[in-house]
Amino acid sequence: MYVPSDGPKDRFVPPPGVMPPLHLIEYSDGLRLCEDSTGLLVGPTNRHLAAANIYVTNLRGMAHYAKAARAADLRPGQPLRLVPEPDNPHDRFAIAVHSADGIGPVGYVNKQKARAWSKLLAAGAGWGTISLGGTEPGKPCGGMAILSANPAVVRHVLSPRPAGLPTPVFLLGEEH
Repeated sequence: MYVPSDGPKDRFVPPPGVMPPLHLIEYSDGLRLCEDSTGLLVGPTNRHLAAANIYVTNLRGMAHYAKAARAADLRPGQPLRLVPEPDNPHDRFAIAVHSADGIGPVGYVNKQKARAWSKLLAAGAGWGTISLGGTEPGKPCGGMAILSANPAVVRHVLSPRPAGLPTPVFLLGEEH
């Protein structure tokens, strides 16, 4: 059901000028990456995504920011903003996550990934960031994952999967 996390590191790295072989599909209450050629899901912790400059993480600290998360539009696919906080007293590499309209923080990039993400952001990486699972304004949001990548890549993975690709594996049991 999932792409194995072992194997070639460049599995999702496309040739120059080509988009990664991935699209987001509806899965459970959110979005999940699906490999175009196999229909296998790509787990959010798959280490090979970073080689393709696609970054996924679960947000941390959302319980502390429940009021902001409840007010924000965090539905799957909604744009988000990453806000580095170099003066954060807990972690100089902290990256807060805000809704596109500035509500937040609603949570933080986890500490293990924040250091690397901070370096990429400081180097001028132009990123688009979206919610992979969250709630509409007015509803509590207990947790969510985000995806960040070049804005063109974000648009690509959000676009519908082209016709003729293998059916996502988790859907095969539902076909009659």
